[in-house]
Amino acid sequence: MISKYLILLCAPVMLAADLPKVDLHIHLHGEDHNTPEMKPADAAALSRKMGVRFGILAEGGCRGDIHDNQTLGEFLDEVRDQPLWRGLQVYGFDWANCLSSDLRGQLDYIAADALVFPDKNGKSIWLWLPNIEVGDAQDFMDRYVAFNERVLSQPIQIWANPTYVPEKLKAQYDALWTPARMDRLIQAAVRNHVAIEINAHFQVPSAAFIRRAKAAGAKFSFGSNSHVKGMGEIDYCLRIAQQCGLTAADIYVPARRPGR
Repeated sequence: MISKYLILLCAPVMLAADLPKVDLHIHLHGEDHNTPEMKPADAAALSRKMGVRFGILAEGGCRGDIHDNQTLGEFLDEVRDQPLWRGLQVYGFDWANCLSSDLRGQLDYIAADALVFPDKNGKSIWLWLPNIEVGDAQDFMDRYVAFNERVLSQPIQIWANPTYVPEKLKAQYDALWTPARMDRLIQAAVRNHVAIEINAHFQVPSAAFIRRAKAAGAKFSFGSNSHVKGMGEIDYCLRIAQQCGLTAADIYVPARRPGR
């Protein structure tokens, strides 16, 4: 007999407009030391309760929590028996040299973003931190678009935190993301078969960007970008996806059934 639990895991969970309820941007560790790490079994229980299928993102590449085959193997083993997708958010451009193709092949997807960004001197700056100074906005955007294009050239499945700009530039978001800049990255995503994340935490990209990307044939993914708190909270993703006319055919969902 097939259990009700297995049916829930294997059947798509849909809302209006035929959109799947999936959150592929979840971290099990907190943003600070005061938030305890969540166990995969607890994340699976929450996923089941919310009716949202979870993808767990470890972080690293050649540095960070995941920095070699041993640490990647431990992550895969930890999540393997749970009804959760297994993903990796990579940093830098050398990660494929540090992680074997066999272990990478056991991941359901790989995500990357451009938020660890080199300044003009090559020093990495973390764009999500408050009070980040980037100098001339137009010059920053030209370099930022080129850097995002490089991120999109990698063998990844999801472009995370797309079109995010530092706090001090948010008021200029619409002006800075010109049609030419949008189209350059949309074309890179489509060309490289990378899904564009609709990110609930930063509420990016804009509706204008999503509509242009849909018209160009891009795929999208949903992500809460949560660190324990806010897991599965994708109402923003679903709302703007419906507003922009997306359907299930536009949404990237990993091929493997969670838990198998």
